[in-house]
Amino acid sequence: MIDVEILCVGIAELAPIFATIFSLIYGLKHFFKKGKPLFLQTITMAMGSHALGSIYHLCQSLTSDVIIEGFTPAYLGRIGFFLFFITASYGQMDRIVDDGSSKMKPSRYIALLAPICAALLYIPNCIIEDVPIQTKAVYAFVWVPAVIAVYFNLKHAIIPDMDFGFIKAIKPYNILALCLCFSELICLTAWDYYYMVPLAVSSVVFGILCICTMVAAKKGVDKWTI
Repeated sequence: MIDVEILCVGIAELAPIFATIFSLIYGLKHFFKKGKPLFLQTITMAMGSHALGSIYHLCQSLTSDVIIEGFTPAYLGRIGFFLFFITASYGQMDRIVDDGSSKMKPSRYIALLAPICAALLYIPNCIIEDVPIQTKAVYAFVWVPAVIAVYFNLKHAIIPDMDFGFIKAIKPYNILALCLCFSELICLTAWDYYYMVPLAVSSVVFGILCICTMVAAKKGVDKWTI
């Protein structure tokens, strides 16, 4: 008989590693070329950051019988993951997509739903009694950049095209990136509660979304450069 817990934990550990490494290689091959938009390279580095954190977590799990609470370098991978997604959307990209006009106001307000939902998702992690305060604090550091990242992805996914073809072209990427960020938060919540099946499922979904996000980003850029 296969131990369901071991199987689910194995899936939860390996699915993100394989997906983010594949996405990193895909990005290095297709996006690190002259003339490619910087945001493509930034999301590639997000995948690399997550991969490093996941590999560290796997090594830690295999070499130690003691559960380390609080901060570990594995969380740096998650924090970097969300920070890179913020960098990909904020700054020049956001100024191009949002010209600051009143026509864009509805999109700015509606986009606030994403960070509100992300913040609410932190509450179950905060109130669970079995999780030490150190881990809850570290999760907060992960959640802060996540809250910002999902705001920009939703905003760019719903903002009017304004006759700019490239805005429409990258909307599928932004929708997938939004789902990807939420899937990572759900994975972390499942780890906290140690719910095996939801953990395995959310990890597989995260892995699929990693690859789909990279492919959608490439297709979007190819469309606006035609």
